[in-house]
Amino acid sequence: MSESALTLAEFMERFGPTLMERARRAFPPVVERASLVPRGRKPMGIQALASTAMVESLKRHRAGFLVAEMSTGKTKMALDALMGYNPRGRYLVMCPPHLVAKWRREAETEGFHAVILSSLEDIRRLPALPTPLVAVLSREKAKLGPGWRPAYVVKSLKHRDTLIRYAACPSCGRPVRDKDGIPLSPSGARETLARKKRACPVCGEPLWQVAPPRRVALADALKRFLPKGFFDVLVLDEAHEYKGQGSAQGIVAGVLADWVGRVLVLTGTLFGGYASTLFALFRRFLPGFREEYGPNDLDTFVARYGVLERVVAYPEEDGRRSRRRSSPQTKEKPGLSPLLLPYLLPYTAFVRLPEVAEGLPPYREEVIYLDLEEPHKSLVKAFYNQLKAAVKEALARGSKRLLGGYLQGALNGPDAHFTDVEVRDPESGWVVAQMRAVGEDYLSPKEKWLIRLLSEEKSEGRRILVYVQNTGSKDQVARLTRVLTEAGFRAVGLYADTVKPEEREAWLRRKVAEGVDVLVAHPRLVQTGLDLVDFPTLVFHQVEYSVYTLRQAARRSLRIGQTRPVKVFFLAYRETLQEAAISLVATKARSSLALEGELVEGGLAVASEEDPTLVLAQVLAGKKSLAPASFWENLAGVDTAENPAREALVQAAQQALAEFAQIHLPTLKESRRVRVGKTWTVLPAGQPVLFEEVV
Repeated sequence: MSESALTLAEFMERFGPTLMERARRAFPPVVERASLVPRGRKPMGIQALASTAMVESLKRHRAGFLVAEMSTGKTKMALDALMGYNPRGRYLVMCPPHLVAKWRREAETEGFHAVILSSLEDIRRLPALPTPLVAVLSREKAKLGPGWRPAYVVKSLKHRDTLIRYAACPSCGRPVRDKDGIPLSPSGARETLARKKRACPVCGEPLWQVAPPRRVALADALKRFLPKGFFDVLVLDEAHEYKGQGSAQGIVAGVLADWVGRVLVLTGTLFGGYASTLFALFRRFLPGFREEYGPNDLDTFVARYGVLERVVAYPEEDGRRSRRRSSPQTKEKPGLSPLLLPYLLPYTAFVRLPEVAEGLPPYREEVIYLDLEEPHKSLVKAFYNQLKAAVKEALARGSKRLLGGYLQGALNGPDAHFTDVEVRDPESGWVVAQMRAVGEDYLSPKEKWLIRLLSEEKSEGRRILVYVQNTGSKDQVARLTRVLTEAGFRAVGLYADTVKPEEREAWLRRKVAEGVDVLVAHPRLVQTGLDLVDFPTLVFHQVEYSVYTLRQAARRSLRIGQTRPVKVFFLAYRETLQEAAISLVATKARSSLALEGELVEGGLAVASEEDPTLVLAQVLAGKKSLAPASFWENLAGVDTAENPAREALVQAAQQALAEFAQIHLPTLKESRRVRVGKTWTVLPAGQPVLFEEVV
């Protein structure tokens, strides 16, 4: 690309206002100024405008999507919108358990009568309560039906002179294993199986059973005891968590949305990087979407609005490429077509933190690549060679079912230097790769880097929050807490069962008052509802693969009231799968931000690449490299031949360039034939171009 060419971000910075003015003339905004007069706290920035927009969307379309960054005040904006919609209305809020008390508190502050629904009696009392009324329902209580408990039998195996007890499937008798393929002890099975209903991977029988006494799902009770139309609007907080097509909480949210008739969707991260993450949300909450797409039309939706990679393999025979080819395999990649926006824009208000609060401190992301040291490096290399052989065999068979355990071992193995690591075949239980521990006293490069950073940050009066993934057999919380404590810092670890979700904020305040220097936790424990302004430095010690979790956790410290610069670091080892994983997650994050109108070119986004699990497997097997690619090649599918919006984008770009002739862009030296989807287009010589690959 020539030096005179502009990046997309530079183009939008220079000519965005003019383009926006043209868009405003072509598509006049429905709401241009705030008209609400809230009863409670005074709105900040564009909060009142967003609330007004939601009122208008609820009236016109019976649905509204409020996509607002963390700390912008989604609860405040939603409550103002409800009051503006009907000052005497009744409203049902469904939210995560740890936010129930917060919703009641905020609703009362804004002038509502607020109650928490915990039992059938609470529901029966609703008709007698004064209005405006907000009834807050935990999503867990909403979906609770009959109680259930793990189902397994205990068997014994004599190994040498030791009797080993393990949990087994009641039907086929095969061992119950964890995600790494390791057989579980009875206590381990009880804890693991209690988290989520599972079936035996061998025979398919459920590893759970109904347990009395039966508990009533409050969502069903609402429909049974209250008339349809009792509530004016259903509010769904953290609605991105309802994206799963088959998830119980997603199904309940959809049922309640149909019953109430109007829905206000709140989320800080609407898009998970893949078009498929929007399908269930749109079917449940977007009016008219179900008329066009049925429950089995996910593939059609992704083909039309997402990015697909079609792979055809041509095997070699006698050293020559064969004419025979394998059946094409299609894989979804990160990205989203702009053609989807007409579905979203009529219902959606996007709110960024700078639009609400002025004078926020700088926010910086940085990816830190570290080199492994001997003997750790040699052990990891040998471990990878074993995994590589197993992955090659799985790919040769065309099987991806076994890749999950292999990939988790490859990604997390380099961080587990303090314990022996084994990766087992989930079916047979055979060990396919193993790595012995370097030793408890050995400090890894990541740990040394973390100690240096903590020393620097503590000297400036800054606390650090460290995010990890492994909290089980390769427990990074316990490991880092011990290492940092021995290094002279006050370190504390947070587990899911350390403190109840609704009590975590108070627990954190106590730890800060006690003088803690560093907190170690899984990002999902702090991703929503917590104020982490006391921890302005965040470190992802291990890669977080969920865009929803990553984006929310990364910005937990950048909030109203933060006065210190916020630093976010992502750690990865060079020449390991962690390096590839960083780039793959970055692409999903970039796609997610692009949907909300934010173009990023620094920090984590610099590392962006592709994102399918198969790519990670191909890297591990040596079949694919992850050499840095250009910004344009990584633009989340906007400029790919697989994207059906390509032709429209090229035409729009050429029209924009014609109108902004003063932009100095590269031109074609000779005519060029370019494929746009399934169509070929000829660009004449001298034609200015915006896309690098056309030049």
